[in-house]
Amino acid sequence: MQKKRNTIGYNLQASFLSGYGGVVAPPFERFYMGGENDLRGFDIRSVSPVAFLPNTSTVVLRNPDGSVVPKDPSNPLLGPYTIRVPAEQIVFPGGDLSLVGNLEYRFTIAGPVALAPFVDFGVDPIIRNSQLRINSGQLTDINTTVFGCPQLDVALNCVGGHTEKFSQNLQLVGSTNWVPRMSTGLELQVFLPVVNAPFRVYWAYNPMRLNSSARGPAQITRDMFPGPTCLPEKVCSAGDFTYLNAVETIGPLFQLREPRKTFRFTVATTF
Repeated sequence: MQKKRNTIGYNLQASFLSGYGGVVAPPFERFYMGGENDLRGFDIRSVSPVAFLPNTSTVVLRNPDGSVVPKDPSNPLLGPYTIRVPAEQIVFPGGDLSLVGNLEYRFTIAGPVALAPFVDFGVDPIIRNSQLRINSGQLTDINTTVFGCPQLDVALNCVGGHTEKFSQNLQLVGSTNWVPRMSTGLELQVFLPVVNAPFRVYWAYNPMRLNSSARGPAQITRDMFPGPTCLPEKVCSAGDFTYLNAVETIGPLFQLREPRKTFRFTVATTF
């Protein structure tokens, strides 16, 4: 709507994506928000739900003083004592539903120069968890991997380990799904006749954003590591030390914090 030098513009957009016939949509086709095209206060394509992808990792057995434990103390050339453990990798799979709304009031200052207060709102959830599936070959490899190495046999091979059962569907972090985002700010626009697009400089504040934490569902247990279990709050063996270190490094607490404010310039239009 326009009246003389004053213009009110708005945009509403809804999108949904899904595979059918037993096929999932390609990961690069899923919805990611952020940037000057939808939510101006967020980084480009950074808005997405969060999930954990199962994986494997190998840790080296270490003494409480940090020194490496060899497989054979009498022959260090055989290498260190290593232990395979399950791990969870944090991923941003994108949503399958996208709802975006933009509103701005634009008034002309002089010629091609205009000033526009704006507000952007959007949500980018996953409503079909069944579409987040791990590749069958990768899932088979993980489910057949033997985790843990509590003992070594006479040939210095790990014994006493066990397998874990992982689901084919990614585990979604529920606190990051259906999180609404909002940006509001002020934008200076200068229309460029050659490229037929405005040069825009804007500052945005994000009153609604993701600000939480998540810890991966790591399935690392003490029985995957050799040595006796010590008294509570006391580390007395290489197995205890390596187990605690593995839990902290492989399954850390992830801080999920989006920016509170943004200053950016671009040559493009939001709508």
